[in-house]
Amino acid sequence: MQRLNLHTLSIALAFSCCRTVAAHQAAGDIELLKKMSLEDILNVEVVSKKTESQYSAAGIVSIVTRDDIERYGANTLADVLNRVTSVYMLSTYIWSNSTAAVRGDALTHVNNHTLVLVNGRPFRDSAYGGLNETMFRDFPIHHIEQIEVVRGSGSVLYGSNAFTGVINIVTKKKQDNRLTVRGRYGSYNTGQAETEFGWNNGDAAISGAVRYRASDGWTASAVDETRQNVNFRNDDGDVSASIWGGWKEFDFNLYIVNSQKQHWGAVPIGFGQQVENNRLFFDAGYNHQINDFWRSKWNLTLNKFSQNYNLPVSGVPYMTDLWENNLLLEQSHFLSFFDDKLNLLFGGLVEWQQGQVTQVSQPNTLAPYEQLKSSIYANVGYALLDNLKLNLGGQWHRFDHLKAAPSGVAESDSAIDGLVGRAGLVYEMTANWGAKLLFAQAYRAPSAGELGANSAVVLGNRSVEPEKVETADAQVFYHDADYQVSLTAFESRVTNLIVRSPIPNTVPTRLLYVNGGSATFEGLELETEAKLLPGLSWKGSYTFQTNRDENQRNNKTLLPNHMAKLGLSYEFSPSLQIGAFDTYFSAAKTAPNALLVNPPAGGYHNVSVNANYKLNNWLGVAKNKHMTFTLYLDNLLDENFYYPEFNRKNINTIPAAPGRMLFGEIALEF
Repeated sequence: MQRLNLHTLSIALAFSCCRTVAAHQAAGDIELLKKMSLEDILNVEVVSKKTESQYSAAGIVSIVTRDDIERYGANTLADVLNRVTSVYMLSTYIWSNSTAAVRGDALTHVNNHTLVLVNGRPFRDSAYGGLNETMFRDFPIHHIEQIEVVRGSGSVLYGSNAFTGVINIVTKKKQDNRLTVRGRYGSYNTGQAETEFGWNNGDAAISGAVRYRASDGWTASAVDETRQNVNFRNDDGDVSASIWGGWKEFDFNLYIVNSQKQHWGAVPIGFGQQVENNRLFFDAGYNHQINDFWRSKWNLTLNKFSQNYNLPVSGVPYMTDLWENNLLLEQSHFLSFFDDKLNLLFGGLVEWQQGQVTQVSQPNTLAPYEQLKSSIYANVGYALLDNLKLNLGGQWHRFDHLKAAPSGVAESDSAIDGLVGRAGLVYEMTANWGAKLLFAQAYRAPSAGELGANSAVVLGNRSVEPEKVETADAQVFYHDADYQVSLTAFESRVTNLIVRSPIPNTVPTRLLYVNGGSATFEGLELETEAKLLPGLSWKGSYTFQTNRDENQRNNKTLLPNHMAKLGLSYEFSPSLQIGAFDTYFSAAKTAPNALLVNPPAGGYHNVSVNANYKLNNWLGVAKNKHMTFTLYLDNLLDENFYYPEFNRKNINTIPAAPGRMLFGEIALEF
């Protein structure tokens, strides 16, 4: 494996060397969270772009708190998300921990039906439209305040890719002055160092985390598309930093990462090659309270991305380089009238995107592109009664292609525009019981690759139109200080799917992007959380989903029909806490014509155990500066499990993860 980018490493070391004056212990806020009721902490920002109760919000939302992350442990954000209701984390042959499939929706190896946000701002790429592995695998999870996962459509407020799910990563913001240093080591010679820091001086504040990780990786053994036995190590490493800062009405978010990972390749053939990702996300915001009922917010968001990998297949060199720059300007206005009974939100945005993909055998695999995307949106929430809330919203969007299509690509100069809307009723029947009835539309704009690719295998099409979905949700819920439970029924109808169709009389066969096919998703979700006894809590969910194609054939996406997730946590003493989590998925399906060359993607239990022990009293360290030892055991049952190969569908499965793993960590607070 090559060395990580020296420039990025120097940035990480600079942050790691910074010193803050410790005023309060980092664990103090965690202790406060443990004493709060469930009703106190279940607030979300993602549904309406403002803070509101999970129960009154016009969306189906799951929340992961930082206390949950502390209780149950994790190595990556992917580990955390895999425990969320209706989320199925999986890898593909080219990207690992790259896909968060919500409610069974995973149609390609690009995670373009799930939109990731950082503090409400879109983390999005334009060339392929869903390369999220640098978030799911590399984000410093100890900088997370909470995670909000919307199950269902969110395009009215967030635009393209908010199709069947939205994941909002809310980072820690204004904190007491603190510095925490963590060191972790475990299976496969995996080492990790992480520094978290916070500084607060009234009007100005900053918080962040810097992480360095390297691993020899586990050995992936499988049979490839040529029926050849292959094995290679999934070694990986990254340097990443997440930082939030604020001064008066201004704030910013920064996420930067350089990561390298061994992967199978552009196709599942051969013995693996290395892929390198460089990602920069930066958002600057200005939030101004104009008067008592009007608040305005402006944001400028930059997403920069580069990637390179290579893999020779049948003599064709796939040495590939990708770069892109995406700049978004957005304004939002929030108005509140009649003692907060009427809430209006309206805004608009414009986004300029540019990029290119080159291969050594084809310099303009994706010729330099420029495109402009814009939209305007509005949403109104009105309390028809004291306990009955109506929500209505809509968005108009337009995509302009500013450069001519590459040679050989089907041409279309016309811009694409469209409308999506949403409507919902939230009825809180009593102080504890309530119900939601929601309907929302969403879209997924074609990526630059789908519009302009010109490789030896795939050809873009400028006439491709956005994918569309309509989702209906019905939910009933109960909550009090110690218990919450909800039951949700959903149905999503996806149309205008963008697929690859063989081009007649081409040798070897080339594929053209076209609109074709549809899918329907239906299911039930049960979600529970409880504080059972002093020190004992649980969190769990069950999901049943089924999906079918336009010909009413079941299991279009091959993903498991059943998911059951349950976590139990107990505090034996103020110094010792143990949590265990079981994530169960039923067997995934196999594509009809796939080669049955690898073990099936059978059902499995992924059981993890996490123990936190504070060493203060034992070592005689000051009680307000914790020293914590953490032991994290992943895949306790030592199961071997496989993911369906759902993209090319030429082989049945790919290796998913190694067996049992053990990690130990020391965290020191200063």
